[in-house]
Amino acid sequence: MAGGGLRLHRRLLVPGAAALLLAALAVPPARADEGALRRAFGAFIRAADELRIEAVPDLYDGGYARVSVIGRGVRLGGGLPIDEVSIRLVGVSLAPRALQRGRLRVRDLRDSAMHLRVLLRSLEAHFNQGTPSGDIRLWSTDGYLYGTGTVLFRGRPTHLRMKGFFAASGTTEVYFYFESLHANGLPLPTVVVRELERSLNPIVHQRDWPITFKIRSVRLDARSLTASTEGDGVCPSCGGGEAPALAP
Repeated sequence: MAGGGLRLHRRLLVPGAAALLLAALAVPPARADEGALRRAFGAFIRAADELRIEAVPDLYDGGYARVSVIGRGVRLGGGLPIDEVSIRLVGVSLAPRALQRGRLRVRDLRDSAMHLRVLLRSLEAHFNQGTPSGDIRLWSTDGYLYGTGTVLFRGRPTHLRMKGFFAASGTTEVYFYFESLHANGLPLPTVVVRELERSLNPIVHQRDWPITFKIRSVRLDARSLTASTEGDGVCPSCGGGEAPALAP
């Protein structure tokens, strides 16, 4: 009887376990509230020609195994217009109530990455806004940014010629430094150059971002500036390939 009872229990347990497994598989997986995520990121990415958000929800409310955001032609809070942005959040916990109100509030975050790309022609357009003649021209060689144009300098239209470079050192900001700067053909004193740098910098900042990222590398090529949280600066959505440098 004991052996027969054991066999009977086994016969009951195997179908029962299979039924429980099938029932668990039949439960639909949690779905990301992409509408809420889009509204929340929309408060951060204030304008975009194109915005794509993909999310893999976790088992609890507000939790996501991964959130990926790719935008083109975007305006982030503060700083420059961004031609391309790629953001990845891994193991992120967002406050559910804030999310439903269209706000990003991060409770916990295991890992994150961000890549920004700004075309030189976009930099030209940005700096030409508010200039007296709109004749600023920018180009890049060997990691240095060169430029000429007429700007208001101490209240007077002044023709500037400059050479400089971008730099990042693991903070949330990107800086620009002048290697040389001439006004109406004459080199400017160092004290004046530092004054101009203070008025420009940081060229990229994250002061009012709900999520901040440490920028570890910048790369300037013939067409664009790329800033990345990754040391190698490779950005799949930005073309990637070459390793950036902190400065020439």
